[in-house]
Amino acid sequence: MKLLEQILGEMGADTLKSFTVVPFFGGYFRSVKSIKEFSDSQIVLVLKREVITVGGEKLEVGKYFEEDIFIKGDIREIKIEK
Repeated sequence: MKLLEQILGEMGADTLKSFTVVPFFGGYFRSVKSIKEFSDSQIVLVLKREVITVGGEKLEVGKYFEEDIFIKGDIREIKIEK
């Protein structure tokens, strides 16, 4: 994760509130406070100041531990709301 943090830092991103999506595999999201909604086509994640809506197909929570979550499935859309 150090390389990811370095890349995001150089791009000016907030590494405490970052996510990574791998096409047709899933995504890794950080600083998640709770899961607001869950279905196989949409998962809504609540962060401290933002809400992230993950849309796709065959979505499932792979692992959720200490505010980090791994979502399996074909992620096709990410919406970030403040």
